[in-house]
Amino acid sequence: MKIYYFILFTLLSVVALRAQDSIVNKANALIANQKYASAFEYLRAGDPNDRIPDIAISKSNLLLNYYIKTNQYQEFGLKDLTPNQDLHQFRESNATVRMFTYKPDSILNKLIGENPTNYKLRNALGNFYYEVHLKYPEDWLLPDSVVVQYMKNNYEEAYNNGVYDFWSLFGIGYAYLLDDEYEKAIPFFRKSTELNENYSLSHYNLAFAYSNTDQPQECLESALKAYELQILPEFKAESARLIAMTYEDLKDDKKALEYYRISDQIQPNDYSTLSLMLALEIKLNDFQCRNHTVQLFSLDPDNPVIFQDLLKMYSENEKEKEFIEFMEDMKPKYRQVIPVMANILFHQAIAQYEIEEWVAAKINFERARSLFRNLYSANHSVFKVIDSYTDVIKKKKSR
Repeated sequence: MKIYYFILFTLLSVVALRAQDSIVNKANALIANQKYASAFEYLRAGDPNDRIPDIAISKSNLLLNYYIKTNQYQEFGLKDLTPNQDLHQFRESNATVRMFTYKPDSILNKLIGENPTNYKLRNALGNFYYEVHLKYPEDWLLPDSVVVQYMKNNYEEAYNNGVYDFWSLFGIGYAYLLDDEYEKAIPFFRKSTELNENYSLSHYNLAFAYSNTDQPQECLESALKAYELQILPEFKAESARLIAMTYEDLKDDKKALEYYRISDQIQPNDYSTLSLMLALEIKLNDFQCRNHTVQLFSLDPDNPVIFQDLLKMYSENEKEKEFIEFMEDMKPKYRQVIPVMANILFHQAIAQYEIEEWVAAKINFERARSLFRNLYSANHSVFKVIDSYTDVIKKKKSR
């Protein structure tokens, strides 16, 4: 009798598994034909009480990947599309959708409690929290730091029990990057690239982790691969910039300048790229440094940080006179723009102070002071800075 019941139980289990597979496969076929609302209805009919792990995972994946509207990932709007319609265009419209209330985090957590050794549920829950982090980094139901920790914990629990894919490995590595734990991130990004060698961001983040652990050659190899694979201009430009920075670390300034210029061509007027490229051009006495100085300055001449960065670039290469000349050339254009003119005089004076041109520095500090009085109250820190410089100049001149 016991054998009979065992055989019957086994047969029933096989039948149940085949039924689950059939439901999931049918839903996947509907998804492939962009019948997203119908696919969810079919899954819901097959498991109305959310008791079957594989169907719950399919529901969660469907909602997270193919929603048109969502409210905090607790309600989802789905729509059946025709083969030639683009899901992303509907997300930007006021399309009529069918709304479904479904809370993947609550349902997956409940199923984990009922099926503690089903680590596919952990992986799916990690996916959910990762999507929450990407879409709601500041305004979800829980703080983002908690969301990221939940993502990492669930992914790692699944990974430690042999359930993972390139995306979950990427997520674990990404969580370590957010905590500046670069060494710990490396093996996960490396394994992610092994499972999917065509996902450019795994290569880029691996390169980034290598760059922060003093492994420039490994960084270069991964960054070059990321650059090769990436098609989005913003990320391709970032990859090129990381390649350039790594070549600088490897003391290959020629190749570094080549990739800075590639990055600048892909994404013109990016401040980070332009400033790094210009600093290298100044160092190398490159003929384009003057044009790029104008380009960088013109991005935001009202911003004092640009003056500070330019002064630092020229001073570090003992080229204060070139900086002074550039400031002088900018005066006619900005003579009537008080904030810009005040900073021109102020930073020109600092450069003159650095090369001990005391008289010129003193004159420009006082001119800058006069203009700053139109902008700031008497207790502003800029006046204390000017006083500190002019006090030293007085002592130098009195000797």
